[in-house]
Amino acid sequence: MIDKMNIVFLAPANNYHTLKWCKWFSERGHKVSVISLTPADDNIMADVYCLQTRADVSSRDIKKILYFTRVKKIESIIQAINPDIIAVHYASSYGAMAALSRIKKYFLFVWGSDIYSFPNKSFIHKALIKFILYRACFLCSTSKAMAIEASKYTSREFSIVPFGVDTNLFNGGLRYREDKEKFVIGTVKTLSPEYGIDYLLMSVAIIRKKYPYIPIEVRIAGRGSHETVYKKMALELGIRDCVSWLGFISQKDAAKEWANMDCAVIPSRSESFGVSAVEAQACECPVVISDLPGLMEATCPGKSSIVVKSGDVEALVKAIKYLYDFPLVRKRMGEEGRKYVIEKYDINKCFSDAEKMFYGWKNRND
Repeated sequence: MIDKMNIVFLAPANNYHTLKWCKWFSERGHKVSVISLTPADDNIMADVYCLQTRADVSSRDIKKILYFTRVKKIESIIQAINPDIIAVHYASSYGAMAALSRIKKYFLFVWGSDIYSFPNKSFIHKALIKFILYRACFLCSTSKAMAIEASKYTSREFSIVPFGVDTNLFNGGLRYREDKEKFVIGTVKTLSPEYGIDYLLMSVAIIRKKYPYIPIEVRIAGRGSHETVYKKMALELGIRDCVSWLGFISQKDAAKEWANMDCAVIPSRSESFGVSAVEAQACECPVVISDLPGLMEATCPGKSSIVVKSGDVEALVKAIKYLYDFPLVRKRMGEEGRKYVIEKYDINKCFSDAEKMFYGWKNRND
């Protein structure tokens, strides 16, 4: 019988990706602990140690200096737990604290904005990310595209460990909608500029004007800094009557939304890895994506997704109309998408690979 591991995650305990890591490894019989800057979600399957600080990952950089007052606390918690594996998630916050601590050996997982945005703020930020990547023993990325971006700051190799999707939860069998008179499109994303919600709204306005016979209905789930801006934009574009704003929804509800859409639209300006696109495909929903490496890696372009140039609203309109015109193509793309996700991004495959990686490290050091 294989020994079970004692694993510590340095990660936000209220983030649904962290919850997935904890649930999977806990259900495998491993002891799981989380050291977090934020209070835990009620459903987390782990022992949680919340660092008391007035700053979190959404705070301004100057306030994040408070992170470093908790480095000694992290060291003492880890010494008490004595874990086999330390996995640090998100380079520019938890990674910075780990880098400044006396923790000697740990895995560092980069997530997205910590690589795509943080280093570009100033030469100090760039120097800090280089130091953070240098200090970690093992580097991991959720996508090949992000590993390439991170290679600007280190010459070391990354192991690719995608954010897997629970294909039992996300599945096409959740479709209950029978109203064939509506053509439902939408997205489940944070409402901030990098995810191109404005492009989606502009494309819908054009479709309503040029192709009034298309009974389009838009469903947008999520919250974010630009929620008010986008709602005002929908009003000004004259499409408020066909857009539903769902706010923050659970993973269970997200699965139902994707399954009941005729087309998922993810026209991002920036994307490290398209988890939303993976979820949509798992629900047999065809996707229209922008031509970003992280999104194209998450789909099978030409089979499960249509790729348009980022920011090209007319191309977005053309792709959406094409999927409306050819329902059999939608069905085939949906089937191909689920097949693709099961093969590459099922949560059991992704986390089994991570588990093997952790065991490999543990066995070398026992």
